[in-house]
Amino acid sequence: MTDVRGALREALLGEQPRTVNRGRMPVVERELARVVATGVPGAVVEFGCFRGGMTAWMRAVLDVQGSSDRVIHTYDALQGRPATEAHDGDHPATEASTARTADVRGLHDTWGLPQPVIHEGGFHRTLPDDLPERIAFGYVDADRYASTLACLRACVPRLSPGAVLVIDDYADASCPARPTSPGVLRACEEFFGAPAPVAVAATDAGWALGVYRHLDRTAPFH
Repeated sequence: MTDVRGALREALLGEQPRTVNRGRMPVVERELARVVATGVPGAVVEFGCFRGGMTAWMRAVLDVQGSSDRVIHTYDALQGRPATEAHDGDHPATEASTARTADVRGLHDTWGLPQPVIHEGGFHRTLPDDLPERIAFGYVDADRYASTLACLRACVPRLSPGAVLVIDDYADASCPARPTSPGVLRACEEFFGAPAPVAVAATDAGWALGVYRHLDRTAPFH
């Protein structure tokens, strides 16, 4: 399997700088590689794919790790950001973030990467019924309180022991970034309890990211 990570990284940084950056990509690679190396069973899922930049990055990482048979399922309404609610910040819901299924598929074709399984539609339509039975790794980029909470409620009960969730826009008091999407933290605290068992992974003020490692499949979350 050809390793396209170097060229893909630079292309994505130029073409999709809002959804991937030099901070997020190595965290996702590190955690996904750890899941593969430790043999955690299950599929890879992504909530919020935009034009497929992180989807393609995860596919490239899986392939170079010798896990080309591991399927990626990605879920997105492909209609822009959801509307803000009381727990969310002031990022506009109508920001230019719409995409098409063809954008995701075209990116994978360009780089010779196996296609993901794309579940198009709002999370209220696709979750939990369209989720794989077992999940080894998830990337949550749901932007808002309600959508993040829906992802956690659907996904966490299906996580295998040792599975990992990487949560975009997660910023608690220890995060160097300003929490531009405070609903993400609020959703994590409501689901897991406060303080949430999510470790801040951001290293500078330009981005926010959290990592949750699943140890007990039967934990009584909400």
